[in-house]
Amino acid sequence: MRRLDLLLTILLLIVTSALAGTPGSFRGIVVESPDKEKSAGRWIYVKGKNGMMRRVEISKAKVSYGESVPKTRREEVPDLSLKPGAEIRVIAEQESDGEWHATEIELLGSELDEFDHELPRGHPPIDSSRTNSKI
Repeated sequence: MRRLDLLLTILLLIVTSALAGTPGSFRGIVVESPDKEKSAGRWIYVKGKNGMMRRVEISKAKVSYGESVPKTRREEVPDLSLKPGAEIRVIAEQESDGEWHATEIELLGSELDEFDHELPRGHPPIDSSRTNSKI
């Protein structure tokens, strides 16, 4: 009887852990949906530095700004900043069907932000009145 109880306990632990999603954390840039699909729920696509794309369901995620995002660039509702070009860190669970369901999203900045780039020594100043012309 004792073996049966131990076996049932182990089986119960295995089944409950299998039902729970696999937690994970990853970073990337929010990109447009590859096929411009409209699906039920709230989904975003995140492209990692290695080029890997993940589809992430965000309806239950807590969205916040990282310390590196200046207060002047923050929306009152952080969810509004989840648009293409935003750099994010995602904490999510991967369900058995392979889909990611975010629990937390941290906005880190934007690939599209304007940065001050220093020109190389000896480079002529950039003429802002010039348009993209063929060289």
